Amino acid sequence: MPHAPAPLPSSTRVVTGRGGLTELHIHNRHARAVVALQGAQLLSFQPHGEPDWLYLSPNAVFAPGRPVRGGVPLCWPWFGPDPQGLGRPAHGLARQSPWVLRHALDESDGCTLLELELSDDAATRALWPHRFRLRLEIRVGATLALALTTRNLGDTHLTLTQALHNYFAIDHIEGARVHGLDGLGFIDQVPGANPQGAPAPGPLAFAGRLDRIYPNAPTRLQLEGAAGGGRLTLDSEGSRSAVVWNPGAELAAGMADLGPDEHSRFVCVETANAGDDVVTLAPGAEHRLALAIARTTEPSHRSPP
Repeated sequence: MPHAPAPLPSSTRVVTGRGGLTELHIHNRHARAVVALQGAQLLSFQPHGEPDWLYLSPNAVFAPGRPVRGGVPLCWPWFGPDPQGLGRPAHGLARQSPWVLRHALDESDGCTLLELELSDDAATRALWPHRFRLRLEIRVGATLALALTTRNLGDTHLTLTQALHNYFAIDHIEGARVHGLDGLGFIDQVPGANPQGAPAPGPLAFAGRLDRIYPNAPTRLQLEGAAGGGRLTLDSEGSRSAVVWNPGAELAAGMADLGPDEHSRFVCVETANAGDDVVTLAPGAEHRLALAIARTTEPSHRSPP
């Protein structure tokens, strides 16, 4: 079992989870959460008295080196297919690599702060020949916050794309809406679609397969129809693009780790640097991609001050 800091705070346990993967189980006065050390992947976040805010496929595969369908996978250092066409894993190496828990703390307000780390080694350099340190901070409370920081430890510039690939649980796909993207152009990634999608008025609804990059997304979005009712407000930092994805009924039915009708239980609204939103880091520089999530009944879609 990977080493964990000692002593762990009272809210946090290290357990052998599904498929033999090491998991962190957090239970504090605000919420419960589960994080897999493989991929530093948040699998569950459930404030007390509420349903889980995240979707995890009932057919997800839990095995070393295999991506898990649901929660918040980390796409890094590329988003989507291998940009060089070398046969490397889609969405990069971070989500399938073993991470280390560097720090865990119960804060005075009852929240739990976790800090996980991935650094380059022979396995990562075989896929991406750069020196780096990647840190993920997760703050579990009545709200949820994540921050992914990349530091370039090499002596040359590096470029990357990335995403917090959030799978949000919803009551039903027909009632799901994303607010804050109306009037914006987008890149349509569904095969056969016009790649330059025209702006549309009103909130984004889900009718069939949907896969879009919004290059000029605002820092605040809202998801209507989240599981349990109400909206989730998503405040991002370090990102100029957002990705919205749902496979639709036909594609989901043919995916072994999803299955029939599973598309109706989630939508992905991702905080990203994708498309032309590329991060370039000089030697010694770092970049922080962050997201804060809260449930709200506030109808406003203003960017935070």
